[in-house]
Amino acid sequence: MQEVTKTHHLILAGQASAPVFGDRDRLGQVLTNLLINAIKYSPRADQVYIRVATEQARVIVSVQDFGIGIADTPHAHLFERFYRASDTEVNTYPGLGIGLYISREIITRHQGDIWFESRKGEGSTFSFALPLQIL
Repeated sequence: MQEVTKTHHLILAGQASAPVFGDRDRLGQVLTNLLINAIKYSPRADQVYIRVATEQARVIVSVQDFGIGIADTPHAHLFERFYRASDTEVNTYPGLGIGLYISREIITRHQGDIWFESRKGEGSTFSFALPLQIL
């Protein structure tokens, strides 16, 4: 993904050497979507952090940007199909409003969870957790 952007440095922090069961391509699609969103919605920042950790029998992956952030909209709506935040600044960026919906569907079908934290003007962190594969 670093080759996709010349404006942002992608920084990987942490590691998890625990196995999860899932579709590599679909989970890659989720990570790609979160990274593209982080880059797109942080035009004046130059770093995006990807954090990986193992916690309570789950692997957690987080993508943090330092961009425009998301106003206090009902957070549940952000993962709805075709939902676009009503903030005029957000609407200046192209998109159909299906990337987060698809990401949630993929993570849910892997028995995982997806969520985010955000502050307007400070950036966002989108995270997903997947259960560890029990051997």
